[in-house]
Amino acid sequence: MFGRTAICLVLTVAFATLSMAVPQELPKGEGKQLLEDRCVSCHSLKPVVSLKQSQAAWRKLVVKMVGYGAQLNDQEVDVATLYLTKYFSPESSAAAAKPDSPEEKIAKRYIEGICSSCHDAGLIRSTEATKQEWFDIVTRMNGLDAGASQRDVDLLVDYLARKYGPK
Repeated sequence: MFGRTAICLVLTVAFATLSMAVPQELPKGEGKQLLEDRCVSCHSLKPVVSLKQSQAAWRKLVVKMVGYGAQLNDQEVDVATLYLTKYFSPESSAAAAKPDSPEEKIAKRYIEGICSSCHDAGLIRSTEATKQEWFDIVTRMNGLDAGASQRDVDLLVDYLARKYGPK
């Protein structure tokens, strides 16, 4: 009996240690420290940052966590909700992303300028293709006078495969 309890205790501590050992970076802002101090005492931040929810959904979840024992007063619930909404909502997920690299800026210019001159941006965003499939698409379009250099084709294919590749 004691052996099973000891094994369960050791496994629990090991899993908790592993989840804490993997750092989950949160964007800087009012509420970051609050989440790091109060939320990780029960769970990692990975499931939190993977969600993309509306402000109402975040508020509901934060209040639910308070019901489970999270130590947040009403003002802290507001701060946590606003922080999560700012950085982890469908509308603002782009704001939480890192700034575009020069290559990404070039790729976006091609998409907004050249690609969008013939295609709706929604078509591009809704296409899920592998890197090879994007290469074939971009090469075919370039053959129709899109005018991209080989370097820009490679850059565009890398960007499209990262952004619109299979999930």
